[in-house]
Amino acid sequence: MAAPKRKVSMTKSNKYRILMILENEGYPEDSRVLLEAIALREAGHQVTVICPTSKTFRRKFEVIDNVRVYRYPAPLEFDGVLGYAWEFGYSFLMAWFISFYILVRFGFDAIHIHMPPDLNGFLGVFYRLLGKKFVMDHHDLSPELFSAQGKTSGMLKKLLYFFEKTSCRWAHRLIATNESQRDVQINRCGALADHCFIVRNGPAQFFMESHSPFEYENSTGRKIIGYVGIMGTQDGVDVLIHAFDCLKNKLGRDDFLGVLIGNGPSVEDLKQLTIDLGLTDNVIFTGLVPFADVPKYVAGFDICTTPDPVNAYNSSCTTIKTMEYMALSKPTISFRTVENQKTAGQSAIYVDSDCDPTLFAKAIKQLMDAPDQCRRLGDFGRQRIESGLAWDHQKMELVRLYQSFGSPGTLPSVDVSDSVLGKLSRSKTDKTSMSNNESSETVTSQ
Repeated sequence: MAAPKRKVSMTKSNKYRILMILENEGYPEDSRVLLEAIALREAGHQVTVICPTSKTFRRKFEVIDNVRVYRYPAPLEFDGVLGYAWEFGYSFLMAWFISFYILVRFGFDAIHIHMPPDLNGFLGVFYRLLGKKFVMDHHDLSPELFSAQGKTSGMLKKLLYFFEKTSCRWAHRLIATNESQRDVQINRCGALADHCFIVRNGPAQFFMESHSPFEYENSTGRKIIGYVGIMGTQDGVDVLIHAFDCLKNKLGRDDFLGVLIGNGPSVEDLKQLTIDLGLTDNVIFTGLVPFADVPKYVAGFDICTTPDPVNAYNSSCTTIKTMEYMALSKPTISFRTVENQKTAGQSAIYVDSDCDPTLFAKAIKQLMDAPDQCRRLGDFGRQRIESGLAWDHQKMELVRLYQSFGSPGTLPSVDVSDSVLGKLSRSKTDKTSMSNNESSETVTSQ
């Protein structure tokens, strides 16, 4: 059924002073927040970001590409429920103090909160009561992420549901990265469908350009099998390392180099796993690399991997790494998570298992011996990005969201429907997506 059209008034006065709150990563390390901030600044808005410090960016205040950035000392990390309470409670208080300082000193019109943690949604509630616009930007579903990380506290999970629902119901506008998250905002949390926008994790324009491949050491005569992204419990990098072990020791292939780019809470354990399995000659960890350099690293890959196991959390995620692979015309191997299938379509081969490293290894071996198939998968992925998934397309929806508010100081009654890009993301009758899921190549146990 066709969605009603959005009625948006566009005037020169629709320029906002926007305060972004970011907790689970720093700025500009978080590529999605970086792209959003730049897109809004280019649209004429003023953007300020509050976030924790990081190993790379420690200055308490600086201006990056005309975006003002305030940082507070990153919290110490502890395991368990107390660790959760400390990290999120401390970050909430720091963000509140700095945001109130900015309100008094400079003022702002809208508070744009990147979640998780959903506790920060109460900052939005507070400032909504003071007359500010509240935009909730849903990166991940916190209850599902909590479970995917192996945590079991029933009390804390109930709190996460409460925080999520409260944030969704109080926000003036909500952002989801895909249809699955938007459905949660509406059906589980009670948000108004007209207030929910989809802004996908599209790759930046410089991923679409030609890049000279990075030359990895000791890679002569080897296929480069790559991964880019966070390395946490939920990301499946351990499954990928076990797949490398199977590829080498069960399938008899030693002519590969696994390149793991990124960082995260599990990276030291993953390095130890690599040592324990005797894979130090076949697997390297680069650590974090500058965002602007990621394309040349990916350009050096022969095969890309998205090893996120199948679970409720990963099935709700549109992974930016997958679309960056596609933008650079690279073939991808993935488990059958819902949103990855919708994103990659026929540019990937899918492993029919929740997290079986043996089947993942067989998929890698299949592509190592099929250069023509790799080119075909890569070309299809590039076409999908060019046809509407690139960030230059997605950012239009973000700008449209702020246009829907009208002038600062007013909140008109707006009929908000799906844009063309939103329809691409959320149509439940998308024949292309259906055909992609049905005809995409699969590795199954025989």
